[in-house]
Amino acid sequence: MFSKRIISIFILYIIFCTIVQADNLNNKYQYVPKKGYVVDIENFNNKTIRGNILKELEEQKSQEENDNVHFKTFNMKIPYWKEQWEKNKDVKNKKYKNGMEVPDPKHNETVYQLMVMSRNAYVPPDSNDWVDLTDFGWKILLPFGWNDDPKERTANRVRGYIFVNPELSTLVVSIKGTSAGLFGIGGPTADYDKYNDNMMFSCCCAIVDISWKGICDCHSGIPNTCETKCLKEKSLSYDNSYFNQLKSIFEHVEHYRLDEDYEVYYTGHSLGGALASLSGLYNQSPVFTYEAPGEAQFADRIGLKPEEDVYKDLPIYHFGNNGDPIYTGKCTGITSTCYYSGFAMETKCHIGKLYMFDLDKNRNNPDDDNNSPIGDNPDEQPVEDPKNIKNTKYTQTESVSKTKESPVFLVNKSSIDENQFYMFMKRSEEEELKKKEYDSSFKAPIRAPKPSKPSNPSKLNMLHHRIDYVISLLKKWEGPWPVEEIQNSCFDCEDWTFVEGDGDEGRT
Repeated sequence: MFSKRIISIFILYIIFCTIVQADNLNNKYQYVPKKGYVVDIENFNNKTIRGNILKELEEQKSQEENDNVHFKTFNMKIPYWKEQWEKNKDVKNKKYKNGMEVPDPKHNETVYQLMVMSRNAYVPPDSNDWVDLTDFGWKILLPFGWNDDPKERTANRVRGYIFVNPELSTLVVSIKGTSAGLFGIGGPTADYDKYNDNMMFSCCCAIVDISWKGICDCHSGIPNTCETKCLKEKSLSYDNSYFNQLKSIFEHVEHYRLDEDYEVYYTGHSLGGALASLSGLYNQSPVFTYEAPGEAQFADRIGLKPEEDVYKDLPIYHFGNNGDPIYTGKCTGITSTCYYSGFAMETKCHIGKLYMFDLDKNRNNPDDDNNSPIGDNPDEQPVEDPKNIKNTKYTQTESVSKTKESPVFLVNKSSIDENQFYMFMKRSEEEELKKKEYDSSFKAPIRAPKPSKPSNPSKLNMLHHRIDYVISLLKKWEGPWPVEEIQNSCFDCEDWTFVEGDGDEGRT
């Protein structure tokens, strides 16, 4: 009897010790960031402890990987595009079974990389103005539309690049925007850029009023009256249509998407952004645009515009600021430079989602007064001393971020006659040697903005439209990140009447 009691007490003691030991062991290991867990091998042999350690290690690894992502995507189901995709019997239906990968419009690094691709579309690949993105894994797969002779004035091709990131299995088609300026110094594509602008963003063949000569014959002869059938036919088939020229690019990238399971995205600035949006609608691909004019009207004319109630389901993102008269649709009327330089920029409605940066909410504004060009022409440059341009290849800007962690960006003034933009952000060799050049200064803080010198967005001018200004603005942005919006019930050309006809109604 006594021996049984002793045995029972001993068993209870063993059970108690085991419970206490297990509890102690669970608290015995300690995680040291970026090094791992401090735990002796005896404790690690305990299955419970080992399971907890491995679970927390996996969670920590996942968090660290997420923190270091430089191009972030998320899976998005797009019912409208899935339906469109399934109607096409000639393609493999594998991209829309469970949705598609879409770049994250709230992830600063992702927005930045696509913006730089849009900016690079303005310059040749061997130019000193080129911003290298190889640190992010991007390289050029194919340049398109570039002539061998940079002085060739008869160029009539849309320009841009296809970028590839093999590690991400991703292609990005970047499309050049307008490089037409005053006095005919807009570069080889100037005339055709302007022609495409006027065909795509005017109400009726660029006939703003009786003083304007039309570029197609769809105007009825009656003031503010246009013939719908004629306009749609012209929109689909006008000479040197950049959108039609892009269709050969579509065939090239679709091979990668269908046969090699690549993701395909489109991006562009200004006219290039509108073309990117149309391309995404045509190919059911995500789109990021920057300071693009409203493309909804032209999309409707060529049969690509969806109903407004599906805008929220489309991964088409338009980034812009409220000081840009092109993006806001306010570069109209006789007082605007668009008017007197021959650009009929009459549209304002966008398809998809808008991210509008409010300049007055940024606590670290670029100095608009010192950098503002005269007027609001899309590509007009501020007047500079020719000696400075000739003798100074690179000049550091005053608006560069001065934080220690930020890369040094320079303004290259060597090619302003070619593309009408101050191309900047050429990384110095010293900064390129550093391996952590994924600039954290691009992140917008969540705290409320403090009072600062207002940027006066009511002072609309084309400084706020130019791609170099936009990148500079966002690299130094210290205001709240914009709220995603949709332009519900947006109407273009509301003062016009569109009539059906064969091209001769009312014509004199």
